[in-house]
Amino acid sequence: MGHDYSYTQPSQSDDYGLGDSAESGFSQTEAEIDILLDQAQIDAARIYYPPQPEVEFGFPKECYCGGEPLTATSYTRNDPGRRFYTCENRDDGDCHVWKWWDVAATEEIRAISRQCQQLSDKVDYLSFMSDYGTHLNQVKELQSETEDKLVRLERIVCDLAKTKSRFANGFELIVGIMVVVFVIIGMIVGFK
Repeated sequence: MGHDYSYTQPSQSDDYGLGDSAESGFSQTEAEIDILLDQAQIDAARIYYPPQPEVEFGFPKECYCGGEPLTATSYTRNDPGRRFYTCENRDDGDCHVWKWWDVAATEEIRAISRQCQQLSDKVDYLSFMSDYGTHLNQVKELQSETEDKLVRLERIVCDLAKTKSRFANGFELIVGIMVVVFVIIGMIVGFK
């Protein structure tokens, strides 16, 4: 057998000539360095416009360059007749707005739908609070009526207690007189 199946990375192996050493055969020529420098200068001179929220969502209101977005029609095979937003300065090579009209319309419709739902929730909350206030006022009125009834009931109970005590005193007097009469009758009957 005796086969060595170990693995090493090609970039670390000198057998493939991929290292950074002079023996690897890889070196950048002056032309490649000039190309890289030219590309770096072009990239440095290019103006990058940061994405703006009003361009990224819904109907674009302003291009990255500050221009006004225009609507145009696509004449490509994949999207014939499809409308899109673009900028009047789109041919200058800089970054400009480009967005399908139907995508922008869909985003706007969804945003309006969310706003309508939020407003509906607020109306429901306010009507609940209004109903709560109405119910609270009704409960306060019922509490006031109940307190008035309680005061009247307390007066009636006090009046009944006074009447009962008068009646109870009279009743006790009558019972006392009857007891005395029975005792006298009992003595008379007992003496005969």
